[in-house]
Amino acid sequence: MYLSVQQAARRLGVSAVTIRRWTATGFLPCKRTAGNHRRIDEDDIEELARAIGGSNHLAARLARERELETLVQCSLAVASQVDPPQLLAEIARQMTTLLDTDFCAVSEYDPEAQVVRVLADYDASGRRLPNTAPYRVRDFPATRKVLDEQVHVVVNVDDPHADAAEVVVLRHEGDKSLLMMPMVLRDRSIGLLEIQDHRRPRHYSRQELRLCRAIAGQAAIALNNARMFAERRRGDQDIARLRAALGGVAGALPTVIAAQTAPELLGAVARVTCDCLGAISCVASVAHESAGAFGAALPAPDTETTERGATASVVVATDPGRATDLAVAVTLARPAGDGEAELLDVIVACAAAMLARFSSQT
Repeated sequence: MYLSVQQAARRLGVSAVTIRRWTATGFLPCKRTAGNHRRIDEDDIEELARAIGGSNHLAARLARERELETLVQCSLAVASQVDPPQLLAEIARQMTTLLDTDFCAVSEYDPEAQVVRVLADYDASGRRLPNTAPYRVRDFPATRKVLDEQVHVVVNVDDPHADAAEVVVLRHEGDKSLLMMPMVLRDRSIGLLEIQDHRRPRHYSRQELRLCRAIAGQAAIALNNARMFAERRRGDQDIARLRAALGGVAGALPTVIAAQTAPELLGAVARVTCDCLGAISCVASVAHESAGAFGAALPAPDTETTERGATASVVVATDPGRATDLAVAVTLARPAGDGEAELLDVIVACAAAMLARFSSQT
């Protein structure tokens, strides 16, 4: 008779993680099913149980050693990722592998809005699933408990005492069990891990929960570091883009200054602004006159666009001296970078000064 990993773990009094580690190192022989699941011969389990001799001492020591080894390996895997999408995928992979589950969603928590937003949802094969819509914690008492009290909660569909709201969602998605673990950073809940089992209700061991909590803590730190790194990278990109834009404006000033009429000036300002900021389009208008220019077509969303949560933005600047009703509107394929709005203000101020000159000449 062959036993599953969970059955072998219960028979020996250790965690499923320990059984998987023993089989991976050859300490405990196993074979694989057609679905690649481990199966251990019951005779090998009985032999190992006799070797332990009915004492929990050896089992406990080996379990602690494996627990530490697992935690170190998971921590290194998570900490080595600084790109947010890759980090989210690694967190999900570690959790589904560690707990032998089917899905893992990583979510962030907005305590002011009392809303949870799913950052990424992966299945055990590493395939990313479509993100679900943000949800309010007031609609899910178990989720509120996890985030407010910073404790884990297990919801099984066959548990009559489980949170009814969570059970409804589990039944709708065809899942049998949900483990929610908070991600805590500096005593503050910043999100949670939601680990779902599609096949069976689950009752996790203390060791599994300890490991899960430890990895959730590592995930919170890694996510915070990844965000800081992304902000720094975006800052560097903004500086490089602004320097290029400043150079472009300086080189195009003669074209703007050469304008002799308001329509010519509006057209020059629209073209220069569009080119220097890499905009999709730009419209410059004053009184009843306007001119526009078009740049590159809207590109596919890139990493920066995705992380900032937008695909396009519009920046508008008006005459700072209020001497004219000049307005320039720029459509960017991304959120405006640091300094770009201020650069647009400078362009508009110069154009307004020239329009005032035209008015004085007439």
